[in-house]
Amino acid sequence: MSQLRLAGSACLLLLSSVLGSSCASISDPEAVWPEDSTGQYQLAVSTGWAAAQADVELKNGTGPLSNPALGGNPNGASTTDLEPVFGLGVRLMYYVENNWAIGTIIEHRIFDPKTTRPLNADVDIDAFGTDHFIFDVRYVADPIGQSKRWRPYVAFQLGYVPGIKADGTVDYGNAFAGIGQPNVMENISLDGDRFFTAGALVGASYLLREGLSLDFALFYEKALEPSSGKLRLNPVPGAPVVGSESTYDGSLKEEGLYGTIGLSWYF
Repeated sequence: MSQLRLAGSACLLLLSSVLGSSCASISDPEAVWPEDSTGQYQLAVSTGWAAAQADVELKNGTGPLSNPALGGNPNGASTTDLEPVFGLGVRLMYYVENNWAIGTIIEHRIFDPKTTRPLNADVDIDAFGTDHFIFDVRYVADPIGQSKRWRPYVAFQLGYVPGIKADGTVDYGNAFAGIGQPNVMENISLDGDRFFTAGALVGASYLLREGLSLDFALFYEKALEPSSGKLRLNPVPGAPVVGSESTYDGSLKEEGLYGTIGLSWYF
């Protein structure tokens, strides 16, 4: 798992501009949560951190990388850490009653996978982005704490990702070029299909002032199926030719632990 890292600095700048120099500067000590939230809407924006990884599987390979006579392999698998680059989410919830809310979330996440080795060569996938469309059902507890400013919540989420498009390179070393020759490399591209996710979340909202809260959450999410597609490999221009275009049936399956911070407006 990758080390937890902050993603979405632009969103944090937005949050800081709204919050001002400190929470105290905009917090209203007299504010209280409504006695009954039924019928209320919540609009939220958030960013956060991620510790995510993906299982990479390649099979049915063609071309030099899959040729056993050349030290290749037609099938292989590995796991790579997904380093977070950016993350931004927008959430709209509706309180069907005081303690229950349902809604939708749209998130855009960008990850930069670490170099991995599912075959006898290093595969480096460039940073790629995914759009997540999430249905959220959550239980929001009554206010707690001495000041009654905190409302904890738990949620279950089902998500849909339309697909993954990723490019990168595979480095064969000098296995096909000979000692002292430049490494043989190929460009790669993966156009993966849609997949579904499931997640569980715990968090809490702190009331800053009437109609505005600061939110913290931690959730685990796992793809229910891999994003699969044809992985195509093409020699990098100028590199020694290693044969015609090679292909693999490739798949990428994500899972991870995420932490978020954001603001919510209630109306």
